[in-house]
Amino acid sequence: MNQQWPNAGHTHLSLAQAQRFLPAVADRPVHAERETTAEVGDLWRILMRRRRIVLGTTALFAVAALIYGFLATPLYTATSQLLIDPRDRQVITNDLNAGVVAPDGGITKIESQVRVIESDTVLLRAIAEAGLAADPEFGGLRDGLLSRSLRALREVVSGPQAQTHNGKSQALRNLRRKLAVKRAEKVFVVDVIVTASDPDKAALIVNAIARAYLADQAEARADAAKRASGELNARLDSLRRDVLAAETRLESFRAENGLIASSGRLVGEQQLTDSNARLVAARNRTAEAKSRLQGIRSARGSAFDAGATPEAIQAPTIERLRTQFAELTSKEADLRTQLGERHPFITAVRTQKADVKRLIDAELGRIVQGAEIEYQRALANERSLAGNLDSLKAESVQTGKSNVRLRELERDLDASRSVYNTFLVRSREISEQANVDATNARVITWAQPPEERSWPLRLLILGAAMGGGLGIGAGLALVREYARPTLLSRRQLERLLDAPVLATFPETFGMPDGACAAPAAFALDSLYALAGVKPGKNRALNVLVTAPASEAAERRSLIDLLAAVATARGDHVLVVEAELSSAHPGTGGLLEVLRGEISFFSASVTDTATGARRLAVGNGQKPVRDAFERENVQQFLAHVAERYDLVLIDGGTLTENVRIAPLVGAVDRVVVVASGGRTLQDDLVETGRIAAALGRPPSGALFIDGKGAAR
Repeated sequence: MNQQWPNAGHTHLSLAQAQRFLPAVADRPVHAERETTAEVGDLWRILMRRRRIVLGTTALFAVAALIYGFLATPLYTATSQLLIDPRDRQVITNDLNAGVVAPDGGITKIESQVRVIESDTVLLRAIAEAGLAADPEFGGLRDGLLSRSLRALREVVSGPQAQTHNGKSQALRNLRRKLAVKRAEKVFVVDVIVTASDPDKAALIVNAIARAYLADQAEARADAAKRASGELNARLDSLRRDVLAAETRLESFRAENGLIASSGRLVGEQQLTDSNARLVAARNRTAEAKSRLQGIRSARGSAFDAGATPEAIQAPTIERLRTQFAELTSKEADLRTQLGERHPFITAVRTQKADVKRLIDAELGRIVQGAEIEYQRALANERSLAGNLDSLKAESVQTGKSNVRLRELERDLDASRSVYNTFLVRSREISEQANVDATNARVITWAQPPEERSWPLRLLILGAAMGGGLGIGAGLALVREYARPTLLSRRQLERLLDAPVLATFPETFGMPDGACAAPAAFALDSLYALAGVKPGKNRALNVLVTAPASEAAERRSLIDLLAAVATARGDHVLVVEAELSSAHPGTGGLLEVLRGEISFFSASVTDTATGARRLAVGNGQKPVRDAFERENVQQFLAHVAERYDLVLIDGGTLTENVRIAPLVGAVDRVVVVASGGRTLQDDLVETGRIAAALGRPPSGALFIDGKGAAR
């Protein structure tokens, strides 16, 4: 062969460089690329292999949390509760604020009050009451060394003019950061929460905010009442002028039309009413006088005694005359009984009786004459009143049209007076409401200095830090695994090499024992079966074992294990070291045998540990281009096939050992050694590609299950 091999000092060749020195081989299928996805069962393997990253990140977070927990300034939280009823107290009826609850149950109003508590007006009032503008924690200047240094640095950078300090603004900003106003669902109770470095200060600030809110609400109600009263007072002057103008127009119209009023009524109407009443009374008196006169006349002309009339009975003169007449009649009866009918005394009594009778008749005549005169007088008065009433009626008809305009002016005046009186009364009421607080809010829980600090909660911080550290550590482990993915499982190894896994070995294995002998024997049987060779039939099985550079020690250990198991089964085993990078000067081995410089038996030795025959690689300082000629390799393999059943060739790392290409192409099988959780997928893919390019794709793999491997 005329190939020019690089010298032994060259340690690594790329696939493109190696193909210049390889024999022509048939095209092989392209091997799979590395897999950046993992199954759920493989995640635990990744985390266990990279547990140092996970545990280190967790420990770092835990230490940082402990340092913070012990060095952080303790904070205390105080809480005050306010009950805000959306229905205002109805201290005064017709109040400015409606007492009816909104359709949403007053929730909108309560939420608005929460924003009021957080407003600048309330907080500035509380800051002034608690003196937070001068408190270093909120608005005052700190006197510490660090604070002074920072102020000096800012003064150097920004200049002294930029160092104006506004304590109220600073206190307001800091208070907002430490204030929380919350309301639970379905209740009208608002919690005001403040956090400070001192428990007494926290309670003081919360109570100051509660008082500031109540004072602000009272002041807002008073201001609203004053504004409304001022607006009403401004309108009162205009309304007063309107009333005065209406009264002037009314009085001018009355004066122009002679519509004089007395006691709220027009004089003409009063006269008409009074005249009508007097006329009715006069007619009644006329009717009575006429009736009395007719009665007296009828009584005098009838068979009845005229003295029995009511007028005669009621007259005092008639009454005395009747008494005298009765006395004379009684005296006459007595004398007639004593003296007889013709006695002179009886005649004298009778004469007296006749005089009395005549006087009675005369008196009755005067009564009739008086009744006649009274009747005539009543009739004349009636006629006079009737004439006066007719005159008044005529005047009333003339003033009717004027009364229509008069009533219109009166209605206008009444309306103006009503509006003016309403505004006047409402203005007085609202003015008085400014002195009455109708806000239905009260503090149901005043804040007390808390006994326990609210921050830092060391256990909570430590737990959160450890949880976060575990999460971040796991993420870093997965990111690192994604950047340089390693072999995760047996099935993944089969997919990457496109070859079956012949056996799986535990992470710690050594010389044949119960745990390692069985998988080693199974691997040997699988190799014999794949090659179609039976042990002891004058046909040796040539197997080249290779692995990535990270698995060099495991590769040598597995070769020794396979040799020991095969020897124990009675096979003649030869172990050939073909890793050129391990050649040592002055030793005879494979290279010398291939060149024909020494015999095989003088170069090989018996390995006491495995019982197999071992052939070292030889002196790598000499040129190797003539050693690995195809004829030399074939002659060597044919020679050893006559004496051994199994030839195990340590092919080293093929990516660094491509100069043994003729040997790779001449063997029966190529086996790759890989460890779970340690072997990089890129190395496995590159090994498979090199093997395929060298003429013998991997026939199988030996998998070391490194579930507990750490990286």
